Amino acid sequence: MITERQKKALETRQKLLDTALKLFAKRGFEHVSISQITTTCGVSKGTFYTHFATKYDIVLEKFHEFDTHYIDAAKKIDATLNPADKILALYDEQMHYLVNVVGKDIMRTVYTAAMTNQVEHVHYLIHPQRTIFELIRMYLQEGVEQGIFREDIVFENIEKMVQRAMRANVYDWLIHTEDFDLKSEMHLFTKTLLDGMRK
Repeated sequence: MITERQKKALETRQKLLDTALKLFAKRGFEHVSISQITTTCGVSKGTFYTHFATKYDIVLEKFHEFDTHYIDAAKKIDATLNPADKILALYDEQMHYLVNVVGKDIMRTVYTAAMTNQVEHVHYLIHPQRTIFELIRMYLQEGVEQGIFREDIVFENIEKMVQRAMRANVYDWLIHTEDFDLKSEMHLFTKTLLDGMRK
């Protein structure tokens, strides 16, 4: 059981996270300072640094929530599907989640953060240990073991192309109006790509 002090600390952390994400969505990641976040929350800068090292760590925190969802989604995928169809099923679920749960405002913040000079390490959008990429890698390796994919394409290149399909479609969704159906566009794009890499 957590103490009252620990409970208050968790509440403060969540308040900082929620406030920062709202400010990022409203003003843009690069236009929001830590001072603005703490003033809006009514806490000190020291309190902010107790919970987060940088603004970017707030975006990372949101990604960890995404990853928890993707792990749960992967467990629901039919194990008898071929590897390419597993990838499509995972991406279908991911796009549904981004559209209906996460939303454009937070995703714009994520993509904006990726293009600022405040990110000094490998951005989470391309980090190889990101959960969604590890799942995709596992499915692609299954495909290689089953002889599904062409042998003239290096595995790492197949992996990069499938990852880029995701980022490209999400980016297109962010810059288009509501007529862009992310789930169906992603499915068609990825299926076409995977079909082209089959033997």
